[in-house]
Amino acid sequence: MQSPYPSNLVVITGGPGAGKTTLINYLHERGYEISREVARAVIEEQQERGGNALPWGDNEAYAGLMTRGSIRAWQHGMGQDPQTVFFDRGLPDTLAHRELSGLPDDPGLKRAIETYRYRKTVFILPPWSEIYKTDSARTQSFADAVRTYVVLYRTYLQCGYEPIEIRKGPVEQRAAQILARLKL
Repeated sequence: MQSPYPSNLVVITGGPGAGKTTLINYLHERGYEISREVARAVIEEQQERGGNALPWGDNEAYAGLMTRGSIRAWQHGMGQDPQTVFFDRGLPDTLAHRELSGLPDDPGLKRAIETYRYRKTVFILPPWSEIYKTDSARTQSFADAVRTYVVLYRTYLQCGYEPIEIRKGPVEQRAAQILARLKL
């Protein structure tokens, strides 16, 4: 049985390089609480320490760290209630990652997704080739980014969420779309 959807935990998701972090940072500059992307933090921490829990290393361990980090971020966000917290990705992103990577089902992750719920409306940013670039933590091709978007959209639907696509455009316009939808 799924837990109720809290109204203050808002997920912004999408494939890599779609402008999520720029949008999250913009919302933070406007005074909103945010939760930074767990996946990128795991990759950067593992690279810094010389660890192998990486998508191109021990992907199972990487996915486990993503799950645990996302739960901690959720718990921190719930502690901010009733203040709105914008999340740069949510637990269903880890489920999508597992599917994209061909990792086996993780019953613990599925239980966590049923337990640690976000606001029912999830904002998803479409692939945007004009702004897409790779770096040391984002190694996927643009074609991979498109595939990730498709799997994320389907995964959030399957997890009981209502994904709303945010149109491409300047960060101010993207933020305005979200804030208007949330009536903030």
